[in-house]
Amino acid sequence: GKGVGATSEISALIVFLMGVMVSYNYVLIAAISAILMATILSYKYSLHRFAQKLALAEIHAGLKLGIISAVVLPLLPNKAYSPLDIPLLRDIIALFPSIQDVLAATQVFNPFKIWLMVVFICALSTTGYVLIKLIGARKGIGLTGAIGGLVSSTAVTSALSESSKKSRWHYTFAFGVIVAWTIMFARVIFVTMILNKEVFFSTILTLGLMALASAGCGAYLYYQRTSPGKKTETTVAFKSPFALLPALKVGGFFVLILFISKLLQALLGSSGLYFASILAGLADVDAITISMVTLASTGEISTSVAVTSITLAVISNTITKAGIAYLFGAKEFGKMILACAGIILAVGILAIFLL
Repeated sequence: GKGVGATSEISALIVFLMGVMVSYNYVLIAAISAILMATILSYKYSLHRFAQKLALAEIHAGLKLGIISAVVLPLLPNKAYSPLDIPLLRDIIALFPSIQDVLAATQVFNPFKIWLMVVFICALSTTGYVLIKLIGARKGIGLTGAIGGLVSSTAVTSALSESSKKSRWHYTFAFGVIVAWTIMFARVIFVTMILNKEVFFSTILTLGLMALASAGCGAYLYYQRTSPGKKTETTVAFKSPFALLPALKVGGFFVLILFISKLLQALLGSSGLYFASILAGLADVDAITISMVTLASTGEISTSVAVTSITLAVISNTITKAGIAYLFGAKEFGKMILACAGIILAVGILAIFLL
């Protein structure tokens, strides 16, 4: 042919190696390799077309994402540290013995988990960028919110908040965030259903109503973009799908929230379950959900107390995400998220009184 490539030569070499594997009784590995290679080759021309459409900035974005996830992340220690583990800071804290025990309890600085949050935010931003190019803005961002909400609605909020400053799709990005929140409510309800049926049926009243309010806000944002009489959202091209610095800022904010909540817990104690739930919810809802359901299952707390604690954690988590959207997103986008958060929080607080 006219083109110059090495596909046939590399394929022939792999076929030869598969024969060697078979001769050494690695038949299954050879069969898997053959199927994968045939599949890749069958999509050769589609992959070529896709590669030809890639801009240099997009290739660089993919490489940077690979570096922070496959190179940097595995090298970081997966261990929680407190301020006392930092040599210079430890010497300064030693001058104030009264606060040593309190700071020792604030073991929230886990380099691996902190960087994992950064990686996830960058991956979501890149995924959203690709989906927008492939299937359009509204569908792409909505799918990003739905997929990301299964893992971390906080990361989705962070990623889309930063993206909102690069485009005037404010309604669309707000819709993606609310989709992630709705999925988060459903995820918590699902966890309670698996672990404790009594807590699950009561949780439907509180978190179910919050999920409905969130879905209602999402539907409004989805149709508001193209409703008659409204200004059509205009597009601003993204310069790059990869943005590490904003992800680092959000990661730092996340660690600060974790540190403050742990510090207040150490100072004030966790005897008040409701207060502890609010503090825990500032950073994460999964851990407090499992903890409260476990306590309810063993009879240490009542079902209503467990449900109220879980709901308070979700409310405080929603407040945190609304703050991220307002601080790190475009102003109009942030106002939309604050309005939606206000509705969802009002419904959640009202539901608590209905228990």
